[in-house]
Amino acid sequence: MMISLPCRNSFLRTFSLYHSAPAITVAAAAAAYTTTTTTTLQDIATNHKPGIAKVVLKKGKTQLFRDGSPMVYSGAVDRIIGRPPPKTGDVVLVADGTEKPIGWGLYNSVSMFCVRLMQLEDEAARDPSYALDMDRLLETRIGAAIDLRTALGLPSAHTNAYRLVNSEGDRLSGLIVDVFGELAVIASSAAWVEKYRQEIESYISRISEINHIKWRPSADILKEEGLELTDLDDSVASPSLQTVKLLISHSFSESVLNHPLILYSLLLYLDCSH
Repeated sequence: MMISLPCRNSFLRTFSLYHSAPAITVAAAAAAYTTTTTTTLQDIATNHKPGIAKVVLKKGKTQLFRDGSPMVYSGAVDRIIGRPPPKTGDVVLVADGTEKPIGWGLYNSVSMFCVRLMQLEDEAARDPSYALDMDRLLETRIGAAIDLRTALGLPSAHTNAYRLVNSEGDRLSGLIVDVFGELAVIASSAAWVEKYRQEIESYISRISEINHIKWRPSADILKEEGLELTDLDDSVASPSLQTVKLLISHSFSESVLNHPLILYSLLLYLDCSH
């Protein structure tokens, strides 16, 4: 039977669309897969020299760290991708079981906390300016800590003794900075803090009220981080300070001096300065 031309053309068009549909579907699926697996951090890491290792988490462990826990313990890690393997203090990606980055942090080959997370993927997507860049991250986080204390009125007419950087509270796990007048006491309890000592001291010294800095490594904790006292640089960043002038009003004294962490930091400084 002969098919009329209009019907024949319609049949061919239908046949052509039917058989081309799978190809379109596959292409769309591939594009969608690329979109969902490519991340801001992965894109930046691809162009990073030298290459950045990837710490892949075990199945079911990802959400804890997406929710904000900053320290990745070794039991949560499935494998590490990268040759040569990362060294203590190196920047690494932290990824889920599909190897999709969820954030980045600083690696430690000895500590039970093998990564201290510094920034999550969604944060990097919103502001990639300091992604995988510790210098920029330190500048940003310390600056944010200063701005927060300023907004809280610190220092004030009531006191010049306060905590400027509060470790995980300011998203700098392992770093504490207490201010006593013109003195800043920097307490280090992480290997990465020791590695970036010079940068940290530089940012703290830019604060107009700070004229003296005392570095206080927490030897016992740093030993668990793989550092010994002989590994620590004990140089003094500023001239030694014999007298600390504190301004604490009577109404404010209980809330400051009875704060155990700040009081402990001050007593440590006074003890080591004799």
